[in-house]
Amino acid sequence: MVFVCFFDKDQRPSRNCIRALCENADQYEEKGVTVIAIHASMADRNVLNQWAQESNIPFPIEMIKGNEQTHFKWSIASLPWLILTDKQHIVIADGLSVIQVAEKSKTAK
Repeated sequence: MVFVCFFDKDQRPSRNCIRALCENADQYEEKGVTVIAIHASMADRNVLNQWAQESNIPFPIEMIKGNEQTHFKWSIASLPWLILTDKQHIVIADGLSVIQVAEKSKTAK
């Protein structure tokens, strides 16, 4: 299973979401759930890497060009946007809250 979190480090709700995912990273790993964060707005890669290192983010952070067309293609309604896939990487839930992510990971098989 994979949790994909689209976020913007400059938005407080996104930072809170990333922090919550970090707090539960060990639990996700135990369940075999991979967490991937994708910065979905304009940012300097070096600044993003520095922020991730200073924030002790234990999972990969990647970037996409954050524009409306890209968000539309990924079905991102707002940031942060959480997507859960099954083991075959088929989307089984999206638009999840951090609480729903924690609940889903507890039942992950």
